[in-house]
Amino acid sequence: MSGDRGAALIGTLAIAFVFMLVVVQTLITIGRLGASATEAAEVATHAAQHGARHGDPGDAQRLATRLLPEATVVAVDDGNILSVEVHIDVPLVGPEGSPLCHTVTGRASAPYSPYRSRP
Repeated sequence: MSGDRGAALIGTLAIAFVFMLVVVQTLITIGRLGASATEAAEVATHAAQHGARHGDPGDAQRLATRLLPEATVVAVDDGNILSVEVHIDVPLVGPEGSPLCHTVTGRASAPYSPYRSRP
């Protein structure tokens, strides 16, 4: 009888260990996605506001690239509004260099200041 209880305990511990590994990886992935989405949105907002007040799309793109070197940045000018998109590849499972990635996008727009001198 005691042998069955020992085997059941070992089986339960093994299943619990595997379950905890899955839960931990899921929590890490959710954290990475949330942090990256926030970071992309903040960088896009800062770059769009800076570019609209002090420069042009090139300035906004350079600022965003300096703030977030691993991101892909697109800045678009429509004459009245400067729009910036920041794209970050986030690994979903495993270490940072994992081949399974999801792209998170942060978008922001800012109207050009009427008081700035146009370049």
